Amino acid sequence: MINNKYEIKYILIQVILTLFIAFIPIYFYLDASFENQSIKDKMDLKNYATSIILKIENFEKENSEIFYYPRSNIFTSAVFDKNNSEIFSLLKTKNLNFDEEFKKTKNQLCYKEYLLENILQGKTLIVCKEIDNSLVIYNAIILLLTISFFIFLSSFFIIKQSIEPYRKLNQYLDDFLKDAMHELKTPIGVARINVDMLQLRLKNDKNILRIKSALKNMTVIYEDLEYYMQQNAVKDEKRDIDFSSFLAKRVEFFNDLAISKNITFYKYIEKNISINFNEIELYRIIDNNLSNAIKYSKDSSNITVSLKKEENLVKLIFQDEGVGIKDTSKIFQRYFRGDKITGGFGIGLSIVKNICDKNGIKIEVNSQVNEGSSFMYIF
Repeated sequence: MINNKYEIKYILIQVILTLFIAFIPIYFYLDASFENQSIKDKMDLKNYATSIILKIENFEKENSEIFYYPRSNIFTSAVFDKNNSEIFSLLKTKNLNFDEEFKKTKNQLCYKEYLLENILQGKTLIVCKEIDNSLVIYNAIILLLTISFFIFLSSFFIIKQSIEPYRKLNQYLDDFLKDAMHELKTPIGVARINVDMLQLRLKNDKNILRIKSALKNMTVIYEDLEYYMQQNAVKDEKRDIDFSSFLAKRVEFFNDLAISKNITFYKYIEKNISINFNEIELYRIIDNNLSNAIKYSKDSSNITVSLKKEENLVKLIFQDEGVGIKDTSKIFQRYFRGDKITGGFGIGLSIVKNICDKNGIKIEVNSQVNEGSSFMYIF
């Protein structure tokens, strides 16, 4: 079933891609806005310079003894004589000399205007203003957030609608598989019971043995699929397990399957080894390894199962004399099958790997083609 986190993931990817495309007009908007702001600042500087010049001219006409130089919270200015000596200055930056009409620094924009003959004997007037693009940046951020919001909403509804048929299909398949698994459990159990009863009557019958082996193979596949479908619902309930006895019983369970291929089990199981573990997960580790060892072993070969304790480590080893593995790096990938002719869905070792990762179990695999494989699990 499609998970909500995947929906959010695809929505975010689409939003990021769309924003990347939308960033192009936003970039031109910012460029144009900065240019417009620069033009406005220049006009403001010229207007303020004009107001100072008018103030000087009016002072001459008034014949007043005191000249009150104009001050502003926005602009700073200064008057210089013909030798560029300062007559009066409110500038924050000293020694500000430039020949062009406008001069732009990192923090301010300045305007220079030549004065006519005046009572202050001033030759040049310089007016400066702090550069403030905060409004442009604020508008750009608001624009970006607005676009992002609408893109996110539209993407959410579009993706929601587009995946709805797949969601329903996945739900249908999920329900179908759960119902099918439930219905399969009973006939498999009935078949196994009846085969056991037939074996009591017809001892050493090869056909009965093959049927029994096939049913046990089906049981392992069924339990893998059941675990795979319900792994998120499996409670992490651990208990103390007699690992030695548990392993011996699982080997005995697979004995009929081994006999059908004339395979001999060699068990080297130390007694009284106990671990605290989830029983269902321990079933999956052991059963998948034994099933694979039998499946990929040659007829009339041997399989060695070992369990030993070394200091604080418990080592579980499965060794066969089978076909071997060409590339051991891929065997734990989901749906990977070393031999497409031999049965299985390729999920067994993937389940084992997930369980080992979850419980901090180290896996060591050694294999040689046509000589066999060894799987060691260190608890």
